[in-house]
Amino acid sequence: MSFGFALLALVFATGLPLFCAFIAVANVRRYRVKAHPCDSYQVPPDVRRRMAPWLNRMGHFGFRQVQLSRLESAGYAEAHRWILLNEEERTYATLERTVPVSGAGASVSLTMFTALRDGTLVVTADRRITHHPPAWWQDVQRFFGTVTSQWKLHYSRVRGDKERVLPPIEKFTGMLEADEQARHEAQVKGGEFVPTRQDPDILRLRFARLPSRVMPLLADFFTGRSFRSATRRDVAAPTKARVDENERVGGPIGLSVNQAVEQDLARYRALIAVRSSPLDHLRRIVVLLGTVAFFIAIFGRDQPLQTALTVLVLAALHEAGHWVPMKLFRYKGVPPVFIPFTGATERGRKLHAPAWQQLVVLLGGPLPGLIAGLAMLAHGYFEPSTPRWLLDAAGMAVALNALHLLPVLPMDGGKVIDLLVFRDMPMLRPFFTVTASLSAFAAALVLKSRVLRYIAAAMFGGVLWDMRTIQVVRGARKLPWAGEVNDESEALRRIFRGMREEGQGAFIGSEGWHKKIEALLMEVMRKRPAFITRFAGGTLLAVSGAIPALLMVGVLLGPVLSDAGRVVRNAEHVIEFRKTFPKETRQLSAEDQATLIALATETETGPEQSVRPLTDEPSETAADVLPVIAKRLDQLDWNKANIASRSNLIGARVLPIWVEVQCLQLERSATAGNRAETLERAEEMLGILAAAEPATSLERRQLLSSIELRVLSVVEREASAGRLEVDDLDRLDTRISARNTAPDPEVESLLLVAAWAERSRLSAIADAAAQASLDPRFWRDLYPRIRVVRRLLTEQNAKLVPASVALARHWKTSRRVGELPPQLGMKVAVDPGEASLILGFCEGHRRLSWRRIVTLSALRMESFRQKNNGNFPKNWKHSVPGGAELKLVLDSGPFIRLTDRLDQIQGSVPMWLTPPSLPLPRSGPTIDYDCRLYGAPPLPELSSH
Repeated sequence: MSFGFALLALVFATGLPLFCAFIAVANVRRYRVKAHPCDSYQVPPDVRRRMAPWLNRMGHFGFRQVQLSRLESAGYAEAHRWILLNEEERTYATLERTVPVSGAGASVSLTMFTALRDGTLVVTADRRITHHPPAWWQDVQRFFGTVTSQWKLHYSRVRGDKERVLPPIEKFTGMLEADEQARHEAQVKGGEFVPTRQDPDILRLRFARLPSRVMPLLADFFTGRSFRSATRRDVAAPTKARVDENERVGGPIGLSVNQAVEQDLARYRALIAVRSSPLDHLRRIVVLLGTVAFFIAIFGRDQPLQTALTVLVLAALHEAGHWVPMKLFRYKGVPPVFIPFTGATERGRKLHAPAWQQLVVLLGGPLPGLIAGLAMLAHGYFEPSTPRWLLDAAGMAVALNALHLLPVLPMDGGKVIDLLVFRDMPMLRPFFTVTASLSAFAAALVLKSRVLRYIAAAMFGGVLWDMRTIQVVRGARKLPWAGEVNDESEALRRIFRGMREEGQGAFIGSEGWHKKIEALLMEVMRKRPAFITRFAGGTLLAVSGAIPALLMVGVLLGPVLSDAGRVVRNAEHVIEFRKTFPKETRQLSAEDQATLIALATETETGPEQSVRPLTDEPSETAADVLPVIAKRLDQLDWNKANIASRSNLIGARVLPIWVEVQCLQLERSATAGNRAETLERAEEMLGILAAAEPATSLERRQLLSSIELRVLSVVEREASAGRLEVDDLDRLDTRISARNTAPDPEVESLLLVAAWAERSRLSAIADAAAQASLDPRFWRDLYPRIRVVRRLLTEQNAKLVPASVALARHWKTSRRVGELPPQLGMKVAVDPGEASLILGFCEGHRRLSWRRIVTLSALRMESFRQKNNGNFPKNWKHSVPGGAELKLVLDSGPFIRLTDRLDQIQGSVPMWLTPPSLPLPRSGPTIDYDCRLYGAPPLPELSSH
C-alpha cells in the first residue's frame, strides 16, 4: 500500500504540472488588436471609475491623457486604451484595461515608450508582451509591483539621452499599429504560430512546437511574468460607485436610456460568452483530484491506482449523463463532442427550458450510474465468481452517485429540490440545509464514520449559497413579468431598463455583476413546474436517494435488529427456567448480616481504604487478601455466606474470592507436608463446595468446578504418598461420594440457557459496535450480512427453538444433565457460538463427574492396599457412566487410567447440533487422565484439570 501511495504521489507530482502546462499551452492564442478612438462618455462609468486612480498616479509623474481608444480583438470581451504623454521627458505611456474571453478577470497593463532619432523605441512593459519583439525595440518586459518602480527604471534608461524625440500623437498611434503588425508577422515567420482558418488575425500555437512552449510558460508562471492584475501597491483603490450615476452619464450629450440598455446588453453578452480559462481548467482538475484523493482515502488505500482510474471513469460517465440530454434538448453552449472534465455541462444553458427537461438533465448524471452500480452489486450476490474489481467499481458508482443525489447545493439532488420546491419557497432552503447537515453530523458521531463527517461539513458550506440565492429569488419575484418571457434578449433589456429607471446604473460594472445578472435572468425565465412534474421529480429523487440509504441502513442495522429480537426471545426462555430454579427462602439475622457485610467490605477494600479491583479471576485477588481475612474465613458459616451471596447482600464476586482463599490455604498446607491440616482443610473444602450450591451462573459453576478439581488433586497426591490412614480415606470417600450425585436439571438448565442469553446479549452489543467500524467499502460486507439476516429471519419465521433451550427441556424431562441425545424430537436453531457453549458445558460436567469417580477409586485402592499388605487387586477394570473406562495399570504404575470412549460409543457431536449451513463446532479434546497410586513414579497428566 505504501508503494502504491508513493507511486500515485509521483504521478500527481510530475503529471499535474505537465497537464496544467498542456492546458495552458493549448489555450494560447495570439489576437490582432485594432484601436478605435472614442470619447470619454462612450466608456462605461465603472471602467472610468476603476481607471481614475491609475490616471491620477501617472499624472503625479507628469503624464496627461491625449487619446482614448476602444480596442477591438477576438481575444477581448472588453478592452480600452489610454495614451498618456510626458512632454518634459518626451515619453509616451499606454494604459490598457482588458477583460479577456478566456474567462480570466480584468487586468491593467502599463507600457512606456520613448522614441529615438534612429527609429529605435525604448520600451518598458510590466508583463511579457511577446517573445518576438520588433527589431527596433530596446525592451524590458517584466513584472513591476508598483508604477513608481516601473517609471524609475524607464527614466534611468532614457535619462541624459539627447537623441530622444517626441513624435506627434498621430505618428505614435501609427507606430503602435506597426509594432502590432510586426509582432504578428514575426510570430508566424518564426514557425511557432499559424493563422486559424476562421480568422487570420487569430494565431494558434503549432502542435509541433508544444513541448518548446511548456518550459517558457512554466518559467513565466513561477517568475510572475504571466500574472497581471488591476492593482499596484502604489495605486489607490477605486472609489465606490455613486448612486446618482444614471443612464445619462455623459450629460446632455450622453447616452439615452435605450442606448445605455443596448450598451449594457452588449457588455453582458461579451462577458458571459467567455470560454473557460486555464485557471478554470485548473480548478476543475483540483476538484477532480480532490475527489479522487477522497475516494482513495475512504475506499481504496490498498489499491490507490485502481481506485483513481475507477473514479475518473465514473466521473466521466456522470458528466456524459448530463451532456446527452443537453444535446437532445438543444441547450446552448454545449460542445458537439463530449470531452470529459472540461466543464461542458457547466456552460450548457437553456433558460426557458420546461421544468421536466431540466429535471431530466439534472438526474441524467447520477441515476444511470446508480442503477448500473446497484444492478452489478445484485449480480455479484447471485454470481459469486464476479471479479472483485468490478464489484469495487459498482460500489464506488453507488457511493459517488448517491453523494450527488444529496439534497443540498451544489449537488444534483440539491438542484432538483431547488427546481421543484425552494425557488417558490426560498426561506425553507437554509432551514432544510442546516437540518440535513445537523442530521448527517449526528449520524457521523453515533456511527463514528469519517465519511459522514466530511459530508456534513460539505453540507454546511451550502448555507452561504442558500442565503445568496434567497436575495436573487426575492428580486426576481418582484418582477411582474417573471416566467412569461421566452426571449433572452427581451428579458435582459427589461432587467437593464428597470435598473436604469431605478437609478441603479452603478450596479453595471460592479464586481461580478454579469454573474448576478445571469442568476437573475435564469430566475425570471424559469418555467414554474407543473404538479405532475413536481410529483414525479420528487418521487424519483426520493426513491433514488432512499435506495442506497436503505441499503446502508439494512447493512448497518439488519443484524443488530435480528440480534435484538433473539435477545428478547432468549430473555423469555430465561424467565421460563427461572420459575423452577430453587429459590432462597432462608433468612439471616441482623448480626449475621452485619458480620458478612463487614467481611465483604474488608475484602473489597485495599490498603489505605482504597477500592480493591475485583477481577474476573478470583485467584488474583485471593492471594492479595489471604493474609487479611484467612483467619476469619476459618470460622465462617459457609451456608450463611451462600445465603448472603444469593440474596445480593454481598457482591457477586466476593464469595468466589473467599472460596479461592480457602483453596489456596489447602494447597499451601499440602505443599508444606502438614498432613493433619491438609486433611482437615480438604474435608472443609468439600463441605464449602457443597454449601456453595446451587451456583447462580455458569461462570460460578465453572469456578466451583475448577476449585473442586484442585481439591481432588490434593486428595489424590496425599493418598498416593501414603499419608492417609484407613479412617481418613473412609471420611474423604464419604464426602466425595456425597458430591458425586446427579446434577439438578432445574439448576443446570437455567445455567445453560442464561449463559447463552447473556452471550447473545453481549454479541448483539458487539455487533452494534461493529457497525460503526464498518468498512467504508460496504459492498464487501454486504453479502455475508445479507445472508446472516436471511438466516435469522428464516429462524424467526419458522419459530425454531434455540438448541440450548431444547436441550434444557430434554434434561428436565430425562433428568440426565450433560447428555447429548442423538435426537431431540424438534427442529432447533443453532448458532456456532451456542453449539460451542453446549459442548463445553457438557464436557465440564463429564470431566468433573469422571474425576470424582477416579478420586474415589484411588482412595479405595489405597484402602485396599493398606488392608492387604501393600498389594493391589489384579485385572481391575470398571466402566464409567457417560462413555469412559477405568483400568488399573500395574506394569508401569501402579496408577488408575481413565480413558474417554465416548467417540467409540456414538458421534461426539449429534446432527441436530451441526446443521449443514453452519461450520462443525469443536468437540474438545478427549478427557483422558492418569491417577498415580502409592509407589508409582510421577507421570504427566494427559489433560488439564
